[in-house]
Amino acid sequence: MINRENWLLVRRYLEYRQDVDLLGSASLRLEKTWLSHVLIWADSLSFERVPAHRPTFPQYLQARDLSPVYISHVTRAARRFFFWLSKHRRGFSVISAAWLDTLRAPGARARSEDRSHEFVSYAEICAIASAPVQTIRERRIRASAVFWWLSGIRVGAFVSLPVSAVDLDKLTVKQHPKMGVKTKFKKHATTFLLDIPDLLGVVRSWDEEIRAAGSRFWFASVSPETGMIDPSVFEVGQHRGIRASKDLRCWLARVGLPYHSPHKFRHGHAVYAIKNARTISALKAISQNLMHSSLKITDGVYGVLSDLDVQSEISSLGKKQDDDLIQKLRELLK
Repeated sequence: MINRENWLLVRRYLEYRQDVDLLGSASLRLEKTWLSHVLIWADSLSFERVPAHRPTFPQYLQARDLSPVYISHVTRAARRFFFWLSKHRRGFSVISAAWLDTLRAPGARARSEDRSHEFVSYAEICAIASAPVQTIRERRIRASAVFWWLSGIRVGAFVSLPVSAVDLDKLTVKQHPKMGVKTKFKKHATTFLLDIPDLLGVVRSWDEEIRAAGSRFWFASVSPETGMIDPSVFEVGQHRGIRASKDLRCWLARVGLPYHSPHKFRHGHAVYAIKNARTISALKAISQNLMHSSLKITDGVYGVLSDLDVQSEISSLGKKQDDDLIQKLRELLK
């Protein structure tokens, strides 16, 4: 039997996610479904006592007929919920950081340790920008991939981006929900593209093409009948992000380049920008351009260095006079 107090706590958490985190209705339904597994696992046991509960939550999920991807979603949702519980509700000090760290899909730790931090490098985006295209769809996805890398935009916001939100002369992108842009948590910001002429050339060429064709969206709709840009489309389809991923995979396979998901282009933007930042102001600007609420989030997600980067930085210690910068960075990340 599900513990009533546990059920009420999950309900309060979902209200918090809706009111404070501005989670959309579809995401909220998913979160509710994922957390139902937590309630069933805990059964009548109070959440205050679950760290000692056996089987553990990952073991419980592994014993059920669930896909690895689904288990990963459920464990992440559980970790978010118990972190909220330990932070916002009294009496849950037993939920420690060490225990929260155990809420991972089976094998997730090994995979994360074995896999390098994946992102699209500068060399890769240059290869993508110069790869041949044969059709409008291929021109569209090549320009889109370069746009993702130069801007750091999320694919959900990108596919809903109206042409009027892009000003390449000023290198600005208006990620404004009031213009129909579907940003994460409905955040509002004007962001900027990296000023790299060779890459911007691909973006400018496509921008000129879609404006001449009268497209409403930057990720222009292409008519399946004519194979041409369709200016009559005034709404973004539900699966436009998936369409972009599929087009990218097909085109990269044809030209013999490795596939990276759209989000890895955002990673590439962040890593390139962080590696070239020289001041605290530059780091803060990068964080704001990614629409993060703090520099700490940016550093935690994208500040992972490759082995070669670590070797380079360590070997140069004692040769730089960056003590003041490092101290300021530490203060910002507290």
